Amino acid sequence: MPALIEREQLSWPTVVKRNLVNLERVVQLVLLVALIVTWEVVGRNVGTFFLAPPSSLWSAFLEMLSTGALVAALLDSLSSLLAGFAIAAVFGISVGFMMGWYRPVGRTLNPFVSAAYVIPIAALVPVFIIWFGLGFEARTITVVLFCVFEILISTATGVQNVDTKLTEAARAFGANRWQLFTRVVSFASMPYIFAGLRMGISRAVKGMVIAELLFAVTGLGGLISSAANYYRTDQVFVGVITIALLGVALSGLVQVAERALLPWRPASSS
Repeated sequence: MPALIEREQLSWPTVVKRNLVNLERVVQLVLLVALIVTWEVVGRNVGTFFLAPPSSLWSAFLEMLSTGALVAALLDSLSSLLAGFAIAAVFGISVGFMMGWYRPVGRTLNPFVSAAYVIPIAALVPVFIIWFGLGFEARTITVVLFCVFEILISTATGVQNVDTKLTEAARAFGANRWQLFTRVVSFASMPYIFAGLRMGISRAVKGMVIAELLFAVTGLGGLISSAANYYRTDQVFVGVITIALLGVALSGLVQVAERALLPWRPASSS
């Protein structure tokens, strides 16, 4: 009996946390329903021309799906998005590790990274057109520049903030500099890296849409632009919602990879 009472006393924080998570889900659902209802009411009052109500989006979605325009635009967008994000991840993590691990490299590159980070990408559009034209290359480079700095800075910060107790313990057991880097620092900085990847994938989606609007009217961005030109606000919202769902799905995939590669970290409730 005492053991049972102790288990019950120890389990109450878990019960409270689970109830709070359930409450958060209920609040999210209520907010979503309230948003949709408000949108529907306002859309019906002002008219489809100004604001297509949610009830009209399903038919627009089926229309775009039946013509193949939505799938073709999604696949076109994914090509530059995934290529750009992959390049940004490899480059950002590599340079971030160097800046964090080798302090002279970090001090040398930090002013250049800070300067490049604040440059508006749109200001480089004429240069990109001259260098890469209006096709896949220019769109991919735009995606890279939109998301690489979040990954790079987060990685460098993670390496620099590794707990000194971990490195001192590894040195006490005879770890050399390479073993310290590969077996301690690289793993300890993983949470920061994945935080940068989550931020980076969201920025990459934004860069993808901007690139499609600035360089070539193609992909989901081009689909939205074309629908707006014909005053099809229902199709515009279908494109916007598709982009939002794409961002959520890709961010979720990064979180799944984080849980798989970092099983020792507590699971997020989000």
